[in-house]
Amino acid sequence: MRRPPTFLLLLFLLLWLPVSTRAGGESPAPFSEPAAVLLNLSERDLNRIVVDSFRKNGGPEFHGEKARVSSSVADLRYRASLTDPVVRLGDDGTAHLSLSILDANVRIGRLERRVGPREATCEEAGIDVDPQHPLDVGLALDLGIENGGLKIRPTSVEIPEAEERLQLVKPARCTNALLPRWFLWWVGKPFLRRSLGDLDEMVLKRARKSAARLEAKQGDVLKRGVGAELHLVPEAIDTSGGSLLVGLSASAEAPGAAPPRGELPARSSLPHDSFVGVSEPLVNEVARRVLARKPGSRRVSPPNVRKLLASDAVYALIPGLRGIGSKENVYFEVSYPTAPRFEFREQDHQAVIRVLLSDVAIQIRRGEGERSKVLGTLRVDAARMAVTPVASLLGGISFRLVENQWRVSSSGLQFNDDLVAATLQEITFGKIFATTYEPLLTKAMRLGETEFLPRSFTVIDRYLVIGLGEPPPRELARSAAAARRTDSLHGSR
Repeated sequence: MRRPPTFLLLLFLLLWLPVSTRAGGESPAPFSEPAAVLLNLSERDLNRIVVDSFRKNGGPEFHGEKARVSSSVADLRYRASLTDPVVRLGDDGTAHLSLSILDANVRIGRLERRVGPREATCEEAGIDVDPQHPLDVGLALDLGIENGGLKIRPTSVEIPEAEERLQLVKPARCTNALLPRWFLWWVGKPFLRRSLGDLDEMVLKRARKSAARLEAKQGDVLKRGVGAELHLVPEAIDTSGGSLLVGLSASAEAPGAAPPRGELPARSSLPHDSFVGVSEPLVNEVARRVLARKPGSRRVSPPNVRKLLASDAVYALIPGLRGIGSKENVYFEVSYPTAPRFEFREQDHQAVIRVLLSDVAIQIRRGEGERSKVLGTLRVDAARMAVTPVASLLGGISFRLVENQWRVSSSGLQFNDDLVAATLQEITFGKIFATTYEPLLTKAMRLGETEFLPRSFTVIDRYLVIGLGEPPPRELARSAAAARRTDSLHGSR
């Protein structure tokens, strides 16, 4: 799923006029908003992410070998069968990860040690975990925000009854030693026992390295731009309520700058399930900046505009064109003195995205460069468009039109204002209706190895809250894709 702010702006641009724009070109004012985007992951979905990553990296069955571990240990081989890890969130920014080692064996091909003047070698010593007595492992974590990123700090490891549940396997044979094998094993067993005593420290060290790699990867997911030179940076975290809530600030500063500080919305007002929340001020700022970055004007001639000008149907909309002679080198130019205004509202228990337009000028021009002449101007004095987003059965997002009002006026050339307003209404309706058989954002949003699709929509405290869920099974997805192709074909007819 693409970034929600960009999607909403594109939605507006797709609604009605498929033409280029001209804006004032003023420099965007500074902007910063704490908690402009909210990302909430339920404990259930957080476990999906952890398990998907665990299995992507080889779990739950692990095996491997290493030719040289240290100066005295060579030809190490291991095999282990683990349960899927389970994460439990605390209310104070902590988490606990647990799993069990169901079955495991480690074999040391060569264990070398100097005994007197000789280099004694023992082969195939090792450690086993009895499947009848699995070994539990627990890892405590602290979660926080540091340097504009999500920080995961493994703090401690618990392996109850490790010494009792890990069974030492004596070597199959020993060579080049004056002493018998049983005696060497009696001497060497305490050494292995002491090594097992440091097992929790070794696991903790490994967990910290894994956390560092995960932090580096999540930086690409959480730290990103939303367009128009705006950047999102994690700045607050909350683990109460059985989910992980991250607030991302939006700022025009460079990604390395300190994010603005602010409080997250009250937990009591937010869903407990996974969602992405996008603030109304952020979407309006993106729209304002996109238009401000496009100064000047250019000739507009997309296929639908060329067809309209080439046909006689244009005279019904603009009767004044009959008096200008040839329509050669006539084109449209659109300018937005003010950016469109987005509003997120709740209506009849449904989310509504409303777009308000005013003072949009559509000029009809002839000629090139300095010889260009304005023949007439149509102004959209006011327009109100509103849609309700819904999760499509075909995947992605569709929209239902709930408001579609246009008021226009003209000057310099005779227009049929009423017919133009009705045509703009029809164009808007057509663009929205097309999403019923060609939904938007059909690609899933990925967090690591885990996919999410939009499932629900609501408005809470000026946030458009998009509920996230699991993609459908592959069989259902294939059926939906086939239905999408069929509906698209029928729609094109």
